[in-house]
Amino acid sequence: MKLIYIAIALAAGFPGLLPAEGEAPFKVGERLEFKVYFEFVLGGDAVMAVASIDTINGHPCWQILSTARSTPTVDMFYKVRDSIQSWRDLRGFSRRYRKVLNEGKYHDNKRVEYFPEDSCALIFRKSQLPPDTVKVVGAVQDVMSALYDVRTRSLEVGKSVWIDVHDLDKRYNLEVCVRRRECVEVPAGKFDCWVVEPLLQSSGIFRREGNIQVWLTADDRRMPVMMQSKLYFGRVYAKLVKYRLGK
Repeated sequence: MKLIYIAIALAAGFPGLLPAEGEAPFKVGERLEFKVYFEFVLGGDAVMAVASIDTINGHPCWQILSTARSTPTVDMFYKVRDSIQSWRDLRGFSRRYRKVLNEGKYHDNKRVEYFPEDSCALIFRKSQLPPDTVKVVGAVQDVMSALYDVRTRSLEVGKSVWIDVHDLDKRYNLEVCVRRRECVEVPAGKFDCWVVEPLLQSSGIFRREGNIQVWLTADDRRMPVMMQSKLYFGRVYAKLVKYRLGK
């Protein structure tokens, strides 16, 4: 099976191949469940999962899902029902990205189809036909698959990894700094972790100097167990409460 994926990748002309699915740090069936807190107040639940291997335009891909929903109490003044999906080619780049955001009165629904062989991507926006065609040369990561890409990398304190990210209307080289190594205790247990910090390019509430940190287990799985976002109005945490490893 591994030889089949290598042959496909060589035919497409992409360097830097990932190992076959069985050797990746994440596998089909992995499911990570989080509680999300605003400071010390429970705000909602989130799930990240590797659901299946799908075929997108003839290419085998991991289907990665992420959902978030607010608690019934929070629903009364700010209801959140978010869903993000990424189809990550087994060779380590994006084939399809879909996000559906429902946050209070804000709603967003977009889908991106990546065609690295043709150096382009199609962006489907809600109620818009035909889709926008944008030039995207080479293989890129969407914002969801970028996290899973970090999980495939070798990490070292004080060093950075760089990821070529395409985020709908922009493309940038994302720097992810490995800040430190520490043990952290969350409801799911105690874990030895790498603490990584992506230096985000967006001009919104996350500034360029970076306000997100992710705790990844310092083993072969690189499993995220905690995430922290520092916003201008406070801190948001996501802590792992339950997990199931894939097979």
